[in-house]
Amino acid sequence: MMKNKFSVGYSAFRRFIMIIPIFFVVKILFIFMLVSSFSTYEEKFGSTVIKMKSIDPDPVAYDLFPVNVIIEGVGSFDLDVLYTENDLLFINIEDLFRALKVPCTDGVKGISVEGFIGNAYQPYSIDFAKGIIKVGDRTIRTDDKLLKESGILYMESSLFAKAFGIILDFNYRSLTIKLKADFELPVVKQMRLEKIRSNIADIKGEVVVDTLISRDYHLFKFGTLDWSASSFQNWKSAANNAFGLSLGTELLYGEANISMNYFSQYKFDDRQLQYRWNWVDNDKTLIKQAQVGKISVPLISFINAPLVGASIRNSPTTVRKAKGSYIINEIAEPNWTVELYINNVLVDFTTADASGAFRFNVPIVYGFTTLKLKYYGPTGEERTEEREMNVPYTVMATNEFEYGLSAGIVQDGDGSRFGKGEFNYGVNRILTVGGGIEYLSSLPSDGFIPYATATLQPFSRLILNGEYVHGVRSKGVLNYYITKEILLELDYAKYVEGQKVTIFNSNEERKAKLSIPLRYKKINGFFRLDYSQLVYSAFSYNYATAMFSVYYKQFSTNASTQINWVSEKDPFITNDLVLGYRLKNNYVIRSSVRYNASSSSFISYTTELEKRIAKGYLSASFQKNIISDDYYINLGCKYDFSFARTAVSGSQSKFNSGTSISAQGSLAFGAGNGYIHSNNNSSVGKGGIVLYPFLDLNHNGIFDKEEHLVKLSVARANGAKTIISEKDSIVRIPNLNSFTDYVLEFNDSDLSNIAWRFKHNTYKVLVDPNQFMRIDVPILAMGEISGMAYMEKENELKGIGRILIKIYEKNSDKVVVETLSEYDGYIYKLGLKPGEYRACVDPEQLSNLNFIAEPACRYFTIKTSEEGDIVDGIDFILKKNKE
Repeated sequence: MMKNKFSVGYSAFRRFIMIIPIFFVVKILFIFMLVSSFSTYEEKFGSTVIKMKSIDPDPVAYDLFPVNVIIEGVGSFDLDVLYTENDLLFINIEDLFRALKVPCTDGVKGISVEGFIGNAYQPYSIDFAKGIIKVGDRTIRTDDKLLKESGILYMESSLFAKAFGIILDFNYRSLTIKLKADFELPVVKQMRLEKIRSNIADIKGEVVVDTLISRDYHLFKFGTLDWSASSFQNWKSAANNAFGLSLGTELLYGEANISMNYFSQYKFDDRQLQYRWNWVDNDKTLIKQAQVGKISVPLISFINAPLVGASIRNSPTTVRKAKGSYIINEIAEPNWTVELYINNVLVDFTTADASGAFRFNVPIVYGFTTLKLKYYGPTGEERTEEREMNVPYTVMATNEFEYGLSAGIVQDGDGSRFGKGEFNYGVNRILTVGGGIEYLSSLPSDGFIPYATATLQPFSRLILNGEYVHGVRSKGVLNYYITKEILLELDYAKYVEGQKVTIFNSNEERKAKLSIPLRYKKINGFFRLDYSQLVYSAFSYNYATAMFSVYYKQFSTNASTQINWVSEKDPFITNDLVLGYRLKNNYVIRSSVRYNASSSSFISYTTELEKRIAKGYLSASFQKNIISDDYYINLGCKYDFSFARTAVSGSQSKFNSGTSISAQGSLAFGAGNGYIHSNNNSSVGKGGIVLYPFLDLNHNGIFDKEEHLVKLSVARANGAKTIISEKDSIVRIPNLNSFTDYVLEFNDSDLSNIAWRFKHNTYKVLVDPNQFMRIDVPILAMGEISGMAYMEKENELKGIGRILIKIYEKNSDKVVVETLSEYDGYIYKLGLKPGEYRACVDPEQLSNLNFIAEPACRYFTIKTSEEGDIVDGIDFILKKNKE
């Protein structure tokens, strides 16, 4: 720093003198003054410079300044160095090894260091008195390359490569050192292991935080409301109106939701009324989940009516990933965004292509699993589909046991009774077995259906699943990843002839699927081939599809072929082609055509045009059905307000006309300060968090009356959107999944005052159902101290760096915090709570340096202040100990 500043000024001055020769004499005088201005180590600080076998007996002048050490893949840190007039760089070896996590301990009298280094953990020692470095069996003798300055041990930078294989590339202009090593540095190894542990923790769903916020239980608390209304007017018939209302509460410590749907053209019955109470506690052992009301249960038998009853399980709702995955392929609307939830946790999302096709690579998770797909239109339309039937595998960790019990009445008009008990057990890391019994009183036999399952996963790319249902079927599924992304699925089921449990009346069911992702530069897509066969006694029905979907920049296309045939008869073949292109100014155009390859004729064609606007879109479409000689024209507009999603459309066909209008939204109560959160998505079944960041003046963690809120610039919550109110400084986080853990993160650098600190930087919050949870976030106003460390020599004071200052509570020997003086002697420390303290120079360091400090300690008080108290004058003068 001193050298850098001087060199810039000197170069400018030199150019000035060369331009004006009349000042030549001044130039000579200046250079003379420059050379004479260098100070020796003894002249500056009066310390001992150890030189062994020195060629030049005179002391060396130097600059002391910090540099930034950069390690690729790790990061950087600051380090104090000495830079001599001979352009030699001396490194603080103890600080460097401490940063690299290399073991390093002081030797006798503080003039040697020793430890272990390298992949083989070779012992090393550096003797500064004798100028000898030993690493394993090697011995290196130095020539004036080891220095001790102010009690700090320094080694010349080139010796690190020779002795330890650590290369230090110093750039004087940027004051940086690029560090490389020919072995795995301990700090690199530590980061690698931490990343592995972090990945394992992510798989297990474990998150390390400093504060846990558990649920706040209530016997009853009302919190959320969903509403919807729609009307369709057909000019040739009566209007069709629909209304929906849902209420969400906490009841008896669980989530209670009730909803009602009314349709003007249908008589109301109890099937239009939905209600369910849901309780979750993943910390329990015997029962982790319970449901009462209209429940959903994985079924073997076919039930085409709601099931009213109760169920309990000991499986958690958390996502614990196992090895492997499987693929689901579905159809949505074109260009819609689709989210995949496993046990109510978002794990992936994708965008449907121009035909609406999409695919997910679903990770296999331990235990009972529920899948949920959420569909979002280009302007935010939402449609949710519960999926509990299509989870093909249940995989358990070794020696883990899960069970489920369900019972209820089927609303089929006959009051059929239903019951089911099931279990799964992890035999070892590759085998899971399960089984159970299902009962349905409406079956013609005794109604009992025993079954057994087994899942075998010898390695992550191969999964085999077998199922035997007594008197119903035997089934096997194979999933095999031919490559990392190409998946082959084989599915075979053989049904007992005459069984009445399922709706299948075929003897056998055979399926084969092949999924191949496509990636080439900027082109993305996938190819899918499906084949299904139903074998009956007299014939077999076959169905095959081939789909090819590609995205390239603004262009998307989807081509598919469907083939149907019965036994040896001629097949019926249809082809579909969809093209989509995103134009400038948010216009999207799509065209599609359907072709009958069997008769070589077109079936229909469609053209659509959309104009995206800020919170909605305008659309126009034309469809022509050639077979029925009909057409369909539609004009529509959708717009999302903050409180509701609305849509208006008008349609015209060859024989009819119609209009429609719809709106839906939700309300969430209890968001603090009388605020009601309105939303255009559903809020029932969701929860929220309300944060009250406040300045905790007395540091008791409680929001007292005399304390006030602090407006935050940012607040982070995983998988959630935070809303910071300009009016009242309250932070609201709505639309969170109930009974799910969320991690909140706060950074001290985001606060408007440098003296403020969050008492806790990370919170793990378990969200209550159908309500906002209040969390007070204390912010502490911390004090700071400043001063100088001086070295006295011949009645002259000069700043001295690397002096360790320890800060204690006033009447205690407990060290609260430590700090080192900077290279110019400046002492600074921020982060002290209000209270009485004493600051002392480290007595051990004083003993090693043979110094005394005046005074030995300084007493000071940090006062309570909103802006943070500042105490200066923490000065110390170090002198040679003459005793």
